[in-house]
Amino acid sequence: MVNNSIEKKQSDRIAIEKERIEIYFKYNYKDIHNITITDVGTNPMGTDYIDGYANGDEKLDFSASLYDKHFENGVVVSAELGELAKFDVDKSVSEIEKLE
Repeated sequence: MVNNSIEKKQSDRIAIEKERIEIYFKYNYKDIHNITITDVGTNPMGTDYIDGYANGDEKLDFSASLYDKHFENGVVVSAELGELAKFDVDKSVSEIEKLE
């Protein structure tokens, strides 16, 4: 029973963060329609991360870091995904939410 509760909380968090990551990429990058999550974990420094790719294209891959409670803008992207950037400096999810 406890494992189910933990798994549910993790699943809920991943769903929330996936939505935040999609908001980030759709606003800051050209022609991004969706993301696919491929891995979730914690790096050796204790930071949670979500890896994935955009638009069903594994060449458009990223690794998003979850600092504090939520994803804001800590992301490493492939060269192919980087070519789709709209801006020199990306806006964070909180900045995007304030604009919309």
